[in-house]
Amino acid sequence: MKAKKQPSNSVGSMIIIKRILLLFYGPLVFLFIAFAPVFCGHKRGFRRWYWRTLRRSIGWLMDALSIKVEISEVSRARLAADVDSVIAVNHKSNLDVLALMVAIPNEKWVTFSAKKELAKMPFFKGGIKGAGIILVDRENVKSALGDLIVAVAKQPRQCSLILFPEGTRTRAKGLGSFKAGAILIARRNEKTIRPICILNSDKLMPPKAFYPRPGTIRVEVLDSYQPQLSLRVRDDADQLQRYMSTAYDSLSDASRANRSAR
Repeated sequence: MKAKKQPSNSVGSMIIIKRILLLFYGPLVFLFIAFAPVFCGHKRGFRRWYWRTLRRSIGWLMDALSIKVEISEVSRARLAADVDSVIAVNHKSNLDVLALMVAIPNEKWVTFSAKKELAKMPFFKGGIKGAGIILVDRENVKSALGDLIVAVAKQPRQCSLILFPEGTRTRAKGLGSFKAGAILIARRNEKTIRPICILNSDKLMPPKAFYPRPGTIRVEVLDSYQPQLSLRVRDDADQLQRYMSTAYDSLSDASRANRSAR
């Protein structure tokens, strides 16, 4: 059995230095995320600039955490050319959104949904509107779904709403069951679904962890899924889950095999 390599003193020192810098840099990133849309959201072209700058800022933040995000050239090219889609992503860790933002190329424009209560907080209403985030009433599922369908219809072709069809972080080994929202939104707006698998984020930051471990998160962009109008919505959502689950399990097995071979 091969002995595990211990990190060198220089590597350990670098991690310590990065974490000290994070104490200063982290709050600055948060302030930018929260307040740049408040003061600049009304300016023409702000949203595209904001999301690109946000991705770079999160990239620096992940580097400070000693977390690397890997995405293949094939996956990056799929996202860069992606239009008329709703993005569906598996969800296992609080790091998922950060890893996804780092992986998305500048050519691609994305947005998220947020609960309406955030707009009642000081500054946040203008910030959310400026960033183009879609506000929904999450206490009323039917109303929230309707708001998302309408909002997606108004988005530019290159802009995709990002959804986590599992609904919340799952602790299962594979993917959890999918809610039907992504399918309904895609069907009503005649869009495809762009599935994305995120791997290893739960190893770096499990559900109850306060601080992430250093390591690598992998982002894989799959071929588009075309909603099957001949199926019931529930069956279509299950078919999307099977498609993503099969890909996720295969990628996980390959990743474990590669680690064992090293």
